[in-house]
Amino acid sequence: MTFISCDWGTSTFRLRLVGAADKAEFRSDDGTAKLATVGGDRAETFRTTLVTGLEQLRAPPHLPVVISGMASSTSGWKELPYARTPFRVDGRDVISAPLDERTWLLSGLRTETDVMRGEETQVLGLFEKLGFELPSRCVVVLPGTHSKHVDVDCGAVKNFRTFMTGEVFDVLARQSVLRHSTDPTADLDVNAFMEGVSAVQTTPLLAALFQVRTRQVLQKQDAPANTSFLSGLLIGSELTSLARESIPIWVAAGDRLRTVYELSAKAIGLESQLRTIDSEDLCPRGQAVVLQNLLKSGDCSPGFPPSI
Repeated sequence: MTFISCDWGTSTFRLRLVGAADKAEFRSDDGTAKLATVGGDRAETFRTTLVTGLEQLRAPPHLPVVISGMASSTSGWKELPYARTPFRVDGRDVISAPLDERTWLLSGLRTETDVMRGEETQVLGLFEKLGFELPSRCVVVLPGTHSKHVDVDCGAVKNFRTFMTGEVFDVLARQSVLRHSTDPTADLDVNAFMEGVSAVQTTPLLAALFQVRTRQVLQKQDAPANTSFLSGLLIGSELTSLARESIPIWVAAGDRLRTVYELSAKAIGLESQLRTIDSEDLCPRGQAVVLQNLLKSGDCSPGFPPSI
């Protein structure tokens, strides 16, 4: 399928030309949080941003555009209601809406206590990519600012939980007393990271966090090592929640996050349960699943490209 994938996050805006011989991509910092503060006609602001991005992408003007992420939130282009669990991984439960004759907006997913927008599209892409390689029951971990643990059983998302791992790291490393002992730009120190994972296994997280400070004061540990120790505490605490039962775990992320989650899983004893996969192409794969469903169902408008 050839179409334009749009991943519209809180802080980033990304377009990709999918399925064409020549790869093309455009990204900017025009996330939903930024555009929501512009004022005036919000829908027009989003539309203008999309048009400008498509011009930069230099994609054929007839191609369909599929948008997922925060563009369907209260601070986005047009608010759509969340789909609810159970949510089938073949994409049939996705809630979508046309924005014009070539552009479709996808909504998010909710339970009684939690929400996501965008990650559910990655889950669809993961199952489209791996198919029968995935067990009928597993947990899909999507690390990030708000890490998602998604429970999949018999072809449907049954539940999920959000861990504010990335955001807590950023706040602590940049705004708390720990900012004097850390450097968020530092490279990974594997030994210090593993010390953090081990520490949170025996010490409550809120108590272990202050060790980032005391490591500097009492042990003269430098900021890069302390930063990795802090990361180990937080990721180790997150993954410990999965140690209660033997279930396959798939972590979908970029190179760096795959590495630290694998290290953490090894220290906790989850190594045999955990597999990883690059998340780079999961969003457009999931969007392709939804687009195929729209075309098959006949929900696309008459002006929508009949052949892609």
